[in-house]
Amino acid sequence: MRRLIGVTTMTLLASACVVSKDTTKQDTTVAAADTAAASRMVQGDSMATDSMRADSAHADSTASTALADSTRAPGAASDTTAHATSDSIAKGAVASLAATTADTGAIRQFPTAAQRGGVVVVIAQDRITGPVSCTWKGASLPCYATPANDGVRAIVPLPASEPAGTFTLVMRGLAHPVSRQITVADRDFGRGLVFLDPAHYALVTQRAEIARDARATKQILAGESPQQRWSGAWRDPASGAKSSPYGIERFYYRASDSTRSITLSPAMKTSFGFGEDTSTVAPKGTIGWRHTGVDIPLSRGAPVRASAAGVVTDVGKYILTGNTVIVDHGQGVHTAYFHLDTVTVRTGESVKTGSVLGRVGATGLTTGPHLHYGVYVHGKDVDPVLWHKLPRAALDVSSTATRK
Repeated sequence: MRRLIGVTTMTLLASACVVSKDTTKQDTTVAAADTAAASRMVQGDSMATDSMRADSAHADSTASTALADSTRAPGAASDTTAHATSDSIAKGAVASLAATTADTGAIRQFPTAAQRGGVVVVIAQDRITGPVSCTWKGASLPCYATPANDGVRAIVPLPASEPAGTFTLVMRGLAHPVSRQITVADRDFGRGLVFLDPAHYALVTQRAEIARDARATKQILAGESPQQRWSGAWRDPASGAKSSPYGIERFYYRASDSTRSITLSPAMKTSFGFGEDTSTVAPKGTIGWRHTGVDIPLSRGAPVRASAAGVVTDVGKYILTGNTVIVDHGQGVHTAYFHLDTVTVRTGESVKTGSVLGRVGATGLTTGPHLHYGVYVHGKDVDPVLWHKLPRAALDVSSTATRK
């Protein structure tokens, strides 16, 4: 049976997918957005598991999914006149710094064109004359000296939760202080609906428990260990095609809602990233999260490996993320691995690139085996795909210097 689901602000098409590669058990109780859904009709009496397998369509469930008012491709650069925000640094101070800035070939920026959701890395090679410090948008930003004390590197997170615009990065402690204007282009991350059966929907309503978990993980992800523990290229944590992308805004409804039309107003916005504190959300409001990583659909039990060398700083079990491992790679960079079936490492254990951290599972808010992989810089989530695209020259700068 084919059924079109209409809404007052847009047209949504029902979609079905199966997350699991596990042929012994197919969990199909959650449905989510699919970019192809806006151009076709599919089984309307099906329930899907999280839009992590767009290449599978088994009509053996009862909920529906929809993509609403979005695309996943990066957009053009933002209108900096409309989006630019002012820093707390006075214009005169910026001008003074700019006049003495050695902004030549000794300063490198990766990538040259920054965008929301990514990172920008700035390396200034110069003689260090005092305590190293950096600011971004007028606020303190951790940064570190290079090994030979011949410069400073700043890794600036540009999470989807923050606006596009033109902002100022200031680097002090060098013979020639740096003041650099960086334009962050806008990007459309997409929006969609996720329908949950009663058991899974009950998880998203546990506001107190979610807030407790969020406080614990936030403290860990904000940790700053001065030593860069990684070297060489970063690797994917598992082999498999990525499905649900970083940054997409998801709104959660009970599965019974799939039998009626739902209006998704353009004014609706998520207030938090996945796994963050929702205790301030009004009980009657629609629950929604921004996706803070990428999903990799895999068979249950598939190995999950460390993307780079580091130290395990958390092994926990949480309401939304299930069995979770967090690895500290040094200098404010962490990776997170959610929904594991089993964990094979301990807190405090050192791991190498490719070390097995655990096995793929379906714990937490998911009904099909997959890995949610996240990258965090100075406590803020960034797009893992863009992080892995950074050139080696940006990231492979070994340093044991202490933070100033």
